[in-house]
Amino acid sequence: MKYLFPLFLLLTGCQIIGTTYNVGSKVGSVLMDERTLEDDWKDTQINIALRTKLMSEKFAYVLDVEITVFESEVMLNGAIPTIEDMERIVEIAWKTEGVSKVYNHIRLENPAQITDTSEDAFIAASIRTQLALTQNVSSVNYKITVDDNVLYVMGIAKNQAEFDAVMNAIKSTKGVKKVISHVRKSYEQQ
Repeated sequence: MKYLFPLFLLLTGCQIIGTTYNVGSKVGSVLMDERTLEDDWKDTQINIALRTKLMSEKFAYVLDVEITVFESEVMLNGAIPTIEDMERIVEIAWKTEGVSKVYNHIRLENPAQITDTSEDAFIAASIRTQLALTQNVSSVNYKITVDDNVLYVMGIAKNQAEFDAVMNAIKSTKGVKKVISHVRKSYEQQ
């Protein structure tokens, strides 16, 4: 019991720092993002609606599954112990207003402990930093998630050189076992 309060403070502090970072990065990314502020707002609304639905269904869903939303597409990562829970999470995601696609990368196993996810967080932070420092890469157009040393990336590449630079940054990062890309190449759709 004596360890719960410090853990609560740590988690609350992380949430405040994360929220401050997200607000600051949103303001900064509006100036650099090729997407409109309206697109970003739609993704935020989908994310909030999906998290709210999952939380009302079973609080553990929100703790054990990472939700990434980009261009109305939802990516689900994490570990869930039963197929029934996984199917329910995917069903809720598809029924969330505004969702156009769902990528289900949920693993069937017991959820990881906080200490088990620290390497994933370090890998993701390293790649985000590297992308932000890479010339001719609009890093705000990419969402990076790392789960069990597998890197998932969503985004929009504006040209082949940018796509190659992003993939090179990802593949050169220590600790990445596998890369799963959901990057759309906007230059190929013209």
